[in-house]
This record gives sequence, structure tokens and C-alpha cells, in this order.
Amino acid sequence: MNLSDPQNLSRRDVLFGQGKSASLKEQELENHLPWATGKAIDDFCTGCGDCVSACPEEVIILTEKGHATVDFSKGECVFCQECADICPEPVFATKSDRDQVPPWVGQPEISKSCLAIQGVVCQVCKDQCPESIIKFPPTLGAVAQPDINIQSCTACGACVSSCPTAAIQIKFERSA
Repeated sequence: MNLSDPQNLSRRDVLFGQGKSASLKEQELENHLPWATGKAIDDFCTGCGDCVSACPEEVIILTEKGHATVDFSKGECVFCQECADICPEPVFATKSDRDQVPPWVGQPEISKSCLAIQGVVCQVCKDQCPESIIKFPPTLGAVAQPDINIQSCTACGACVSSCPTAAIQIKFERSA
């Protein structure tokens, strides 16, 4: 059974999260940490794991290459800055810079495997969004479709981890 195809998901699969990837090898995780560029992670992250253990949300992992990244399938980033505060390497922006710039620039993208897009009433992402930027405007004679206010999105990932079909991904802007 192809779990990435929403047409092949049973109700049991959806309810118990079987539509989500089971392992990190199946996912293409890019190096993303709040207030850190991919280049800084590639150049300076030693894979010591300090940021992993400091993360209260337990969403930071080490990739197979030994670099830290946020895995939104585990939950959302609350931007507590504990990863940046504990890191002994120059991976993250300085504290003063972190107060002046957003943690990262990204936005959610919803794929066709979204239950609402497939005609099934689901608003889990809206319910989990701490910024309340996901709306489902009523549609006469059809299932309401997700509408995201991209300008207000913090790319925290709360919608990613809560989606029963893994239809949402955060797409980050490339930074130098």
C-alpha cells in the first residue's frame, strides 16, 4: 500500500497516523534551526547534541550527517531560544540579533493529500495553529478549503505535526 496516496488510506490509517512517514530516511530533512542559516549549520555544527537535549519541545534531531535540524513531525518550535543559548559553536545568530530578526522565513504548503482538498471535513491544522492564521471559509455545497495568511505565519510547524495525512510541509527560503 502506498501511504503517501490519500486514496489508499483507510479510516484506521488516518486515525492512527499511518499516512505519516515512519522514518527519517524517508524524509528529506534540510538543516533548519531557528536563527541559523543552513550554511552555518553545515560549517559549524559538530553534532554534539546540546541543542537536542536543550529543546523543551523535543523537535530538534541530528540528521544522518550529524547536523542538527528541526523535525516538525515531532511537534512545533516555540522559539524559546534554548537551542541557540546552549550551542557552543557559532551556528546561531547572537542574542541581540535574535531579538531583531525573525527565527526563519518559511511558509506552509499544503499538498493534494489534505483531507479537506479530498472532500473530507478536517480542520485539525486550524485548531492547532497558535497564530490562528489558518482559516476554513465556508463554501456553499462543498467542504471548506484551507486558507493560510502567509504574511502572519511564523513557520512554527504546529500544523505539520498535527496533520493526519502529512499533507503540510514548511518550505523555507534559502539563506546565505
